[in-house]
Amino acid sequence: MKPISLEKTILTAANNHSVTGKRLSIAVSGGPDSMAMAHALIANQKEMDFDIEILHFNHQIRGEDAKSDARFVQTYFDSLGIPTFVSEKNVIKLSKQRRISLETAARSARYEFFANHINKKDNKSALVLGHNFEDQVETILMHIIRGSGLNGLQGMTEMSHQIIGTLGIDIFRPMLSLNRSTILKYCSANNIPWRSDQTNTSTEYTRNSIRLELLPFLEKYNSGILRSIDKLGHSAKRDYDYIQAQVEQLWPSLANIIDDGIKIKIDRFTKLHPSLKWRVLQKAAQTAIGNQQDLSYKHVEAMLDIAEGTTGRSLNLPGNIIVRKNYEELLISRSINDQSNITNVNEKTLIKIPGATFTDRWKISASLGNDPDFLHNANIHKNIISTSLNINLGNEPLWVRYRNPGDIFQPSGMTNSKKLQDFMVDSKIPRQDRDSIPLIVSNKGIAAVVGWRIAEWATPSKYDDSLRIVFNPNNS
Repeated sequence: MKPISLEKTILTAANNHSVTGKRLSIAVSGGPDSMAMAHALIANQKEMDFDIEILHFNHQIRGEDAKSDARFVQTYFDSLGIPTFVSEKNVIKLSKQRRISLETAARSARYEFFANHINKKDNKSALVLGHNFEDQVETILMHIIRGSGLNGLQGMTEMSHQIIGTLGIDIFRPMLSLNRSTILKYCSANNIPWRSDQTNTSTEYTRNSIRLELLPFLEKYNSGILRSIDKLGHSAKRDYDYIQAQVEQLWPSLANIIDDGIKIKIDRFTKLHPSLKWRVLQKAAQTAIGNQQDLSYKHVEAMLDIAEGTTGRSLNLPGNIIVRKNYEELLISRSINDQSNITNVNEKTLIKIPGATFTDRWKISASLGNDPDFLHNANIHKNIISTSLNINLGNEPLWVRYRNPGDIFQPSGMTNSKKLQDFMVDSKIPRQDRDSIPLIVSNKGIAAVVGWRIAEWATPSKYDDSLRIVFNPNNS
């Protein structure tokens, strides 16, 4: 009689996480874990209303053996009438290109295949992975060795949502409570064939070294070390879930989502408990990066140092993310490395008066007429910036450009000029925004720092008509 504990465990997990009635994309390597899991799910497919497909990925590490694994998986599940999809990538080459470990490259390529395949359909699939009890213990130990917080200590969860690049997938791991012995017995009782991966015996890989060397060593001190580590994981998960619930409750009052990142309100952030500060920054960075795997403990600690430090400091994170503290907020955003977005300081564009002028960033509309709503100060409304200048400036050429080194500006209300750099600092204009603020200039100098201030000599009289200039972003 076949052991039913494995099937019962898997189906209970499926019910607990509302997986019934879903499409299940089962990742199958050909090893005993994934073969047993696939067999159990297929055996109960009709009863549980599963729509099943098989995914296999060849990392091209083991040459002909890896090709044989792929053929084995394809042939076996074809014989059962189960749709099977096989992909491959040279992860050795990928690890060199990205300058990452072979293990990391393999995982990255594999999950990219899974995410891309699932999202080509309707994203209603759950990716099903065959990680078992021993895998869980090894994962927790690996996280401890690498330096982890509560998130890493909890190990893997039965159901999670993960962002792979820019794609999100649900991941279901129904065998985390099952040990290898139970799985092998199930395979034997049900005559399930499986393939052996020779790389699993190589201690060159971190996970293998933990399984084959570290765990046997730790068992000398505690024969029940696996259960002890698993208990630690469950305890960490309880605490982690509670803290995360607090973060989710606070998040709307702390964070603003913008086009290219997230803004955290410094005044509210500084009042939080240190534990909540840490989690808020972790959530912000993970949201901006889109991939939790790229974020380590030291990255969040460095972010905290920036958040609690002086204004103007910045930090680069994986995923081309920059963290910068401004006067009232912490900005976590994607940095711009594209040189085409950097304006040549010597370039300036003549403004057509009256009429419309187009630059790479703006549609600029100029009109002559009395406009009391915009006198003396710039006005910003839904990304449209409007300013009014002395009507006499409409009779001479005006240009738009961005700041140059050594620029001088006489703000309205002041008798003397000052360096534009000093004006921007005094006005608390964020450093990363200063190079992208348009300036209206004449032969006399800077007539307006658009959106911030008009020059004293360019200020319109409240009794006369004004020259109104409107800046409308090209992408609006």
